Amino acid sequence: MAVTIKDLAKETGLGCATISAYLNGVPVRSYNKVKIEEAINKLGYIRNEYARGLKTRKSHTIGILIPELKNIISTTIVGEIEEVLRTKGYGIIVCESRMDISRQQEAMRFLISKMVDGLIVLPVSSDGEDLQSVAENVPMTVICRQTSSDNASHILINNREVSQEAVKRLIDKGRNRIALITDDSQVYMSGERYFGYRQVLEEKGLFNQKMVYGGSSDIDGGYITVKKLLREHPETDGIFVTHYEMFIGCILAMSEMGIKIGEEIDFVGIDTADKSIIFDSALHTIKLPLKEIGENAAEIIVAMIDGEHPRSVLLDAKID
Repeated sequence: MAVTIKDLAKETGLGCATISAYLNGVPVRSYNKVKIEEAINKLGYIRNEYARGLKTRKSHTIGILIPELKNIISTTIVGEIEEVLRTKGYGIIVCESRMDISRQQEAMRFLISKMVDGLIVLPVSSDGEDLQSVAENVPMTVICRQTSSDNASHILINNREVSQEAVKRLIDKGRNRIALITDDSQVYMSGERYFGYRQVLEEKGLFNQKMVYGGSSDIDGGYITVKKLLREHPETDGIFVTHYEMFIGCILAMSEMGIKIGEEIDFVGIDTADKSIIFDSALHTIKLPLKEIGENAAEIIVAMIDGEHPRSVLLDAKID
């Protein structure tokens, strides 16, 4: 049988009202708090958060919607979010959209049906217009996308600027036939990286749209796309890859082809943390501020739930 408040009262010698008050967040005397917590641990009492939510109109749960569960960048951000929310008494429910707008909308309806107090979303669409009506009713923080909604908070990265710096780095090394490998989606982040790449090359008179290649945003996508690029444009002497999984796929393909990065071709990719020892030291990588993204997302959504206005944060990615 499930342990009840009456069982806790019997174990502690306290009244049910005192224990109920504590379980609902009302301050009680410190020695009573110790007694109650000891009884909870001893008897294995589990709070009925659903019933508590019906009473308080708060579930202490945040819904998180990401493009893909297999994407290491998305799941790393989720881990950082959960770490902060846990200290604030919130749990999470994670859903994936699988890069599909209809699935994204379906997942948001599901999360709202679970009475989440707020939403943190890495949206599929480039403009996030489909989030507007949701943000009017549920506190929402949008990551790595700019939307027109005044009701949502936004956490952005300096994607365009750091992409410009990446291309300049390649040009400074004497490369002038620089290709871009990106994903096939139309998401805001991909667009910003493309525009940063294009702007620098146009200023130098080096831009060639035929050297912009798209593929699926996974390891296979990078592997296949870089082979196609080098088959069709063997003159390529620099490559900028805009997604982490594609970056890994490119490295695997180039290694298989016997291409020495830093000699025949210079290379810039997106990384998740410090450069891995399996990567050639000649690689340049853009480090995304994943920890800061997660921490800010968690702090901001809790602040919005507590009544604060939406706000935007711009974080810096850095190139080594």
